[in-house]
Amino acid sequence: MLTILLKLVFSIVSTLANLVTWLIFHTTAHCLVLLIHACKVPGESLRGALEQLAGAIRKCFEYFLELVVEQIVELTGSLISSAFNLLIGVVASSASASGAALGTFVDNTRASLHELFTDLPEIAEGFSEMVSTVVTDLWRNCMQALGYVKENA
Repeated sequence: MLTILLKLVFSIVSTLANLVTWLIFHTTAHCLVLLIHACKVPGESLRGALEQLAGAIRKCFEYFLELVVEQIVELTGSLISSAFNLLIGVVASSASASGAALGTFVDNTRASLHELFTDLPEIAEGFSEMVSTVVTDLWRNCMQALGYVKENA
């Protein structure tokens, strides 16, 4: 159940990241092309302005990438923290049980942990797939936007 839920979360994060980066890159590309067409003036003054704009855009992209990486690290940290809290809760509750209840609980806990450990590679694979998808979509959206500017400028 946890695996399915996490895969859904990873899919939603990937889709939202792709949508946001596509929107940012394409909006910037279209604005840049409009600016270039509106400012058909001698090259030196336009070149300086475009270099300034390119620097500002580059800084915005770096900031955006930094935010994305920070959120991914924070999400990973909270997932690990939740897993440890769950494990601590299981250990604490199993320590308070006694007799036959302890034996039953240990069997159930072993089955749950076995299921968790068998799902752990799937969860890690889903997370790495999400990160890979976000980075690939970011790069593809950037290249599409740059191609649009290059083609239409």
